[in-house]
Amino acid sequence: MYRRVATLCMILFLGMLALGGRASAATYTTLYSFTLADTFWPQGGLVEDSAGNLYGTTIGGGTYGYGSVFQLSPPAVTGGAWTKKIIYTFLSYGAGGGVPSSELIVDSAGALYGTTWSGGDATCACGVVYKLTPPATQGAAWTEQPLYGFVSNGADGRLPSAALTLDSAGNIYGVTQQGGTYNGGVAFKLTPKTGGTYAESVLYSFGANSDASAPNGPLAIDSTGALYGVACLGGTFNLGATYKLTPPTIAGQPWTEAILFSFGGGTMTGGTTPVGNLVFDSAGNLYGVTNGGGNRNGNGVAYQLTPATGTWKQTVLFTFSNGSGVSPAAGLTWNPSTGSLYGTTTSGNPLKSASGTAFQLTPPAVAGGKWTEVNLHNFAFFGDGGVPSGRITRDASTGTLYGTTVNGGLFGCDGYCGVIYQIQP
Repeated sequence: MYRRVATLCMILFLGMLALGGRASAATYTTLYSFTLADTFWPQGGLVEDSAGNLYGTTIGGGTYGYGSVFQLSPPAVTGGAWTKKIIYTFLSYGAGGGVPSSELIVDSAGALYGTTWSGGDATCACGVVYKLTPPATQGAAWTEQPLYGFVSNGADGRLPSAALTLDSAGNIYGVTQQGGTYNGGVAFKLTPKTGGTYAESVLYSFGANSDASAPNGPLAIDSTGALYGVACLGGTFNLGATYKLTPPTIAGQPWTEAILFSFGGGTMTGGTTPVGNLVFDSAGNLYGVTNGGGNRNGNGVAYQLTPATGTWKQTVLFTFSNGSGVSPAAGLTWNPSTGSLYGTTTSGNPLKSASGTAFQLTPPAVAGGKWTEVNLHNFAFFGDGGVPSGRITRDASTGTLYGTTVNGGLFGCDGYCGVIYQIQP
């Protein structure tokens, strides 16, 4: 089982480097194309600050070749060029970590938080949770602070790849794909202490028997403090699960895990290998995607989970095919005003390049009807993006969508450096 963790789930993270919906009137623009001389392979989605700046990470390039954090700033004049700036570059060693693996999150003060796939502890280099603080003076350097380095002690996690989650008290939650008691990964919490340091606690170890294993998506938090996520392995059929972690009623007691849904049952039309983030709606339903399964050659599905006693009820909203794009590797983004969902696929589309799509799912006008899928963009790889493996970011005020592709871009980069794109739906 654990060999499968290394060969399947990590491929969803690192394998993107190797790599019939209806057409839309959406407008697509490449905002920036990365180069081999700069920094490249943007990993995951983008986050936006109050000034409209976009932030993301790359897992290649930078000063030392181990990735960077970048800022993309909008033009001062409409129609002008966006400006890219590297605000931090990672080393191949040391407490600061290397190979930034996750999408960033931003707090109210503009500080950024993320994880690295390596670095930290000198013995195991199991990964790091870090914080980047903006300078007090515009144009000065950002400051990186390693908040925690994972260790190989039989209980701690290792190899974090998903985005972090912040609660209102400043606690940080996340998951690792490996480590823990059963080597199926852990859910962890970092609690702020006086002096700016953090204390780590393992909330739950995955991987025992038919439990969820190899959690690979960020945690969603509800009003009670419960955490929700997906694991690409484990569950009843060992093809992935959605789980819930409930905090104890008495401080210091263990958290409780419940499997909400196991993927891979029956004919696998409900999908296999869930990936990415989960989205809550106002009624408490969860939405997500799977990388495989479905009734069209195992190309993945978009699904809804409705709360119920015990196992939640699953509804397949859409089954992916080559025309719509196949094998989504990131979760969905919610438009609260319309109920529409946005996402990406990493392969397939009506074009010969088969470099993935950006899509929109629109709910039916009448309850119980079919959701409608529209391709917002078919990626063409060279001169365009290719393999969009990150979540789409939606600007709440304008409705503009932003994202990255890990491949594609300029011809001079052999098509492998990636782009940042914008879509006006």
